[in-house]
Parts: sequence; structure tokens; C-alpha cells
Amino acid sequence: MFIRILRKSLLKRKSRIAIAIISVIMGAAIATALLSVSSDVSEKVGLEFRKYGANLILIPETDTIEIGFPGVDFGSVTEQRYINESDLWKIKTIFWRNNVLGFAPFLYQIIKINDGTTDHELVLAGTYFNKEIHILEPYLPTDKNTFTTGVQDISSWWQVTGNWITNQNDTTHCMIGAKVAEKLNLQLGQTITIKYIDTKGNNQNTTSYNLTILGIVETQGNEDNQIFVNLQVAQTLTNRPDNVHTVQVSALCNACPVETFAEEIVGKIPYTEARTVKQLVSAEMSILSKIENMMFLITIVALLASALGVTTTMTTSVIERQKEIGLMKSIGAENKKIIALFLSEAAIIGIIGGILGYLLGILLAQFIGISVFTTSINPRIEIIPIAIGISMGVSILASILPVRRAVKVEPAIVLRGE
Repeated sequence: MFIRILRKSLLKRKSRIAIAIISVIMGAAIATALLSVSSDVSEKVGLEFRKYGANLILIPETDTIEIGFPGVDFGSVTEQRYINESDLWKIKTIFWRNNVLGFAPFLYQIIKINDGTTDHELVLAGTYFNKEIHILEPYLPTDKNTFTTGVQDISSWWQVTGNWITNQNDTTHCMIGAKVAEKLNLQLGQTITIKYIDTKGNNQNTTSYNLTILGIVETQGNEDNQIFVNLQVAQTLTNRPDNVHTVQVSALCNACPVETFAEEIVGKIPYTEARTVKQLVSAEMSILSKIENMMFLITIVALLASALGVTTTMTTSVIERQKEIGLMKSIGAENKKIIALFLSEAAIIGIIGGILGYLLGILLAQFIGISVFTTSINPRIEIIPIAIGISMGVSILASILPVRRAVKVEPAIVLRGE
């Protein structure tokens, strides 16, 4: 009997029920869209930030010795140490290895270039541009044993006039900073001669190297004053095989803090220190937090609007059905039966609205993803029960006031038409 009354109640008021379902659909759609985007937004925003450089710097652990007389401090002396290039593959063997998007080692040295009249001292930076790394001991047997990385991957924001160095074995080309090009009046395709002077005791050994300019780099930073070559060129020129000064690591930090990456990398290469680029990491976390808070507030507003629509519809339904409620009470229907009838209607409205709202929300999420992040948002099946649950909860909570009004209906009064 209860099911028959419920079915007739829904069919007799199709327009009212449809309005309530539409209200729920809108709320569920917005909730689904924002939940879907929020699930991917950390990764999307993290990837956008990674375009602006590394967020983790690996340096060799050094010994610092304080010098001076008692009561007189002369400062400190730090021993120069290096990171072994042959150990860099271990960075891709940490637990969060799949979140390591790339890394690039750097070996720096002061070199000289003559412009025809004067020797100019400049910084030579040896690095990876597009290097294939062989992982000797993968974390899991199913992991790939090769990984391609380089400064082009972790610093794609560099503005390059000309071309990147793409051959990992290229020892004849270089890329120069914009200020170097301006200072020495250098052009693309021009060949320059760099000189490295190695002083040991009273002896000076000068090594020269000819390089052709392939690209000009502009970053508005220190890179504008440097000359970039493949790492093996810098190592050969300065006689420092297997040595690098620093390693810049680009880590996607949506799943865990960047400090976790630092700890794991140091665990694999224990003679190093890993330092985070705090300004970049803090900005990333702050923006992610603000975006998530904004989405939460928008979702709350949408659900309140949805609840208001359901409340209005159900209140109107109760007013229209006062005589019906009075008649049911007069023939013995208890209040709990009246409550169960209206809450069942609300639950059905919530289920239908939740399912349709989820489907609409997936389309809305794709629109947001393509418009904002220029990429699609992955549909998440686990959001279906959340969307339906939220929709049912909103519908039932929004029906509490109308149900209380229905319970207070006096059969004798409404049946007399008062």
C-alpha cells in the first residue's frame, strides 16, 4: 500500500517533482565538477609550477672549519666537494620516483673569452640538455630501466632564441645567456673560443675549446650571464670526470611534501644535502590551498541553492496535499507514516538528481579542465556514491521543515475546508 501511495504521489505531481529534481541536479552537477577538478587540480597546478623550474636542490655535504685566534674570528674554510654523476640514477629509485619529473646536474667553472681586445671572465655551466639515464637497480622489477631528463624538461620556461642542444653527445655546440651575447656582441652560428686556466702551484695549464652558438637563453636571472654546454664538455675541459656541483630536481608534490623527496634522495645518496626552494614550494602550497577553499565554498553555495529549491517545492506540495494528509490521518495513518512518505519522495528525488547531476558534472568538469588547464579531467567513479549521497542528504534535510508542517496538519480542520 505504501509503495502504491508513493508511486501515485510522484506521478500526480510530475511538474513539482521535476522542479525539485532539476534543483538537485544543479547542485550535484556543480559538486561533481568541482570534486573532479579538485581531485586533479593538485597535479595540474603542480605540473604548471614545474614549468618554472626545480623545487629541490641537491648539493654535496661539506665540512666547514672555523679558523682564528682565541677571541678573534677569521671566518671559516669550506672544503670543495662534488656529487658523483654516476650516482644520479639513484634519484629515480626512491619510493616517490614516479613524481620525480626530471633533474639536471650542473658543473660550474670560470672561463675566459677574448673579444679581440680583452679577456672576459664568464661562468661555464655543464649540464644535461636531453640525457638518457640508465637506472642500474630499479625500485621495482616492472619499472623502466631508462629515463630521459635534462634542463629542457625542468626549465621549459627559458626563452630560447635559436635551438636547444638535443644531442646528449654534442661537444661542439653551446647555448649562451642573453647578457653574454649582448656584452660580447655574439650571434647565433658564431664560433667562440673559451679558455680554462688550471693553476697548480707555480704552473698554469691553459685548455682551449671551440664552440658554436646554437641558442641564446633569456631568463632575467643568473642564467643570462652563463654559457651552457653538455656536461661532458665541462668535465673534460676542467679535468673533473664524474663530478657535478649541484643537481636541480623537479618533484611533483601533490601527493606528499617536497621534504619527503629530500629525505629519500639523501637516503639514496648519503653524502649530499637536499634543500627545497622554499619560496616556490610555499607559493605552490598556498595557491593549491586557496583553489581548494574556493571550490569548497562554491560547492556549499550550490548545495544551499539546491536545498532551497527542494524546500520550496516540498513546502508547496504539502500545502497542496493538506486534504490528502488529513484524509490519511483520519483513517488511521500515524505521523511516522506521513514522515516516511515525504522522506521517501525526497530520497527518490535525491537519487535521480544525483545520478543525472553526476553525468552533467562530468561534462562541466571537462569544460573547466580544457578552459583552465588546457587538458581533460579524468572521470572518477568513486565520486558517484558521493554525488548521490550528497544529493540524498540535501533533499532529505531540505524536506524537514515541510515534513514538520505536514505532521501538524489537523484532519478535522482541513477536511472542513478551513
